Amino acid sequence: MKENHEECIYRLSRGECTEEEKEMLSRWIEESDEHRRVYDDIRDIARAGELLQGRERLDKKRAWARVRRRTTGNAVLRRVARYAVSICIPFLLATGYFLLFPGGAPPAGNDESVSIAPGTTRATLYLSDGQRVDLQGFRGEQVVDLHAVREVALEKGTNTLNYHDPLLAGAPASVSRHKIIVPRGGEYPLTLPDGTRVWLNAETEIEFPLAFGKSREVRLSGEAFFEVKKENGRPFIIHARDASVEVTGTSFNLSCYPDDATITTAIESGSVSFITDRQVEHLTAGEQVTYNLGEQTLVVEEGVDLKYHSSWRHGQFYFYNTSLREITGKLGRWYDVRFEFADPSLEALRFSGAALRAKPIEFILELLERTRPLQFTVLQGRIIRVEPK
Repeated sequence: MKENHEECIYRLSRGECTEEEKEMLSRWIEESDEHRRVYDDIRDIARAGELLQGRERLDKKRAWARVRRRTTGNAVLRRVARYAVSICIPFLLATGYFLLFPGGAPPAGNDESVSIAPGTTRATLYLSDGQRVDLQGFRGEQVVDLHAVREVALEKGTNTLNYHDPLLAGAPASVSRHKIIVPRGGEYPLTLPDGTRVWLNAETEIEFPLAFGKSREVRLSGEAFFEVKKENGRPFIIHARDASVEVTGTSFNLSCYPDDATITTAIESGSVSFITDRQVEHLTAGEQVTYNLGEQTLVVEEGVDLKYHSSWRHGQFYFYNTSLREITGKLGRWYDVRFEFADPSLEALRFSGAALRAKPIEFILELLERTRPLQFTVLQGRIIRVEPK
């Protein structure tokens, strides 16, 4: 397309595209799943805002130079990188909307710049025999638990754990348990013994037996997306802090970080029961429950946007009217940094938009600075200070 496709999608949302442009855009969308996701994200943000008030091209060379000038010491944060310059970034300057999508070719030459890289697929496995396995650096085809006399295969191509073994179907419950810990700056997918698929977000722990019994029970701390294999008469139960989630076969996102005041479950398909000491809530697809641990209250919402909760699994950040406190919390876990606010009132600022998790954090910080009078200063120890301009 002669015209940047992001701009064309925005014009389509405003009814300004010609029939020829619509056909060209349709062909571009059908080229790949990545194009389809970009189209869906831009369309959703445009519908949410409908206040597009200008568009700017992000000068990354100048942005990184500015961050570098504000960065003190710490050579670990510096590396040589090449980035695309032909990325068109729409802004809603007055309302704090931002978008970030890939495109274009790298510029000629290298620029020394501060770069805090995004997270990677990594985790540590703790076996019942006392072994500790770094799953990012592990290059074998299987992990052997000497105590349980059990081999666990790694998926070819992804090098991720797959505990599902059809030959062991119907085996008695195991007393041996494994624990997987995903650090800050990481994520990790795996398959549990019953075939349930789990995606673990940064700073997350999951513990489970090597074989399930009459019920399939796991413990979770952090955030995970589950695609639970349906088994009649054998519920799947997740113990999460002061609550539990019981399902038979469904897909949903569960967030239960220890430093959060709430536990949140959002249902993509099927149904779940959210259980506390005081009450039980039954949820179906499109619903969300938020449990306030301090007040011990449950709030159920219908018709929620599942992208807000599960986009991380597809490599994206997705925010809608989200506070800067919550945004920096998610950024902190994914990029393994910590934010300090010079003025606590800044935490309440709200933003909406989407950004790729594969990009360095400088992209998002620059976007946030351009939409509100903020300044992010990278300090030693992977600390980022947030100040008003």
